[in-house]
Amino acid sequence: MIVALALAILLALLTVARARSAQGATLPTVVYVQGQCVTLRATPAVGGTPLASAIPGTGLHVTGLSSDGQWYHALFLGAMPVWVLASDVATSYARGVSEDDACPFAGIPAYTAHPITGTSGPFALTAAGTVTQYSELRSTAAPTARVTAEVLPGSRAVISQWAADAHGGIWYLAHVGGALGWLWAYAVILDGPDPATATLANGQPVWSVVAGKGVWTTNYLPRHTDMTALVATMKALGITHIYPRVAETSFGFFDQNTLDRLLPVAHAAGVKVMAWVYPYLRDVADDLVMSEAVANYRTPLGDHVDGIGADVEETTDAPAVFAYGQVLRQMVGPQFPLVITTYNPRARASYPFPEAAASFNVIAPQDYWHNSPTGTFDGKSARALLTASVMGIRAELGGKPFPIEENGQMYDMFTYGEPGGTQPSAEEIAGDLQAAKDLGCVGASFFDFRTASPDELGALQQFAW
Repeated sequence: MIVALALAILLALLTVARARSAQGATLPTVVYVQGQCVTLRATPAVGGTPLASAIPGTGLHVTGLSSDGQWYHALFLGAMPVWVLASDVATSYARGVSEDDACPFAGIPAYTAHPITGTSGPFALTAAGTVTQYSELRSTAAPTARVTAEVLPGSRAVISQWAADAHGGIWYLAHVGGALGWLWAYAVILDGPDPATATLANGQPVWSVVAGKGVWTTNYLPRHTDMTALVATMKALGITHIYPRVAETSFGFFDQNTLDRLLPVAHAAGVKVMAWVYPYLRDVADDLVMSEAVANYRTPLGDHVDGIGADVEETTDAPAVFAYGQVLRQMVGPQFPLVITTYNPRARASYPFPEAAASFNVIAPQDYWHNSPTGTFDGKSARALLTASVMGIRAELGGKPFPIEENGQMYDMFTYGEPGGTQPSAEEIAGDLQAAKDLGCVGASFFDFRTASPDELGALQQFAW
């Protein structure tokens, strides 16, 4: 399959070379997909191998024209050579709504939602920790249960189970000073290596799996793109890791298909796959079971994700964020990479960064500076927000040099989910990348790969990390 695709792409490039001498300098630089379900192909023919299904407004950098004048040769996602019917694109921008099920691609089945609900436990948990605040042991995992003992700060707790109360809050069954009872999870920090300095089996820091340049993508892109071509494109752009969204509280762990197709190809090419999970934390126990399922998933070929990127922005109160991270860390072990993407301090000053840093190896603040449809932005705008974000997080952590991965912007905030006319420019992306490097971030990743413009991706490709 891979060899056949490579030969098809080579033939397409030869066709471009023959056509260029005839088409002169009349080609547009960029064209935009005008309708739903526009197929991008490996050769200029309706029967050509599909490489992707593009959404309205997708920008393609034109590089050639077929000899019959019916097809443009172009770059999709900044580096993937494709052919597109000239009648399906135009130089004017087009908006539209894309639905995952509306454009079936290469026989990929529609995903089905199967959210996890009603988790209560108890579940086994072998751990120990130090009590950090005055608390009480209770007869059951509930804040209104009978008190069985008082617990003072500094006490040691030996834990054998965890469970959830009626509101999804997390409790530990713990022995403390000879007494046994249920202890509120927010009152104890569990033992384990410092996430900021924890190392892998090869001696490299756990955070090293997200070093360099990364991208986040909603589930549409990987479900509508040939994986061999997608991974080759990432390599051409210098992307070292990708966060595909595969689980969300409302849907559960819904996209095993993407992992089945992506993981073997990505790993063969040396690209890391960080599963993007979106826990709402309204019921922490449900989200823990969902996240554990993603971490433990194995493809039919035996591949597994290289870590989890948890997008924690729905519920951001300190007890929920802390308990989710602490129990998840116990579930996956100290060498499993955990990234938490957060609000930046300017957007939400109350975000519990210390609680996040207790369990996650990397904090990836959402630094979306392009926040007005009429404002004027440049590279300095990106640097200003990123600087405030990184310095603010470090201040919240008491100056600790905690690993931070920039989570920058490659989408139009005002046409969310689609490409847009008010996306950041190439100058802004370059400025953001340079600022991230200057500030000592371990890497920089951008949302959303699907909606990124040719200019943005060109800047990403040109920047060496």
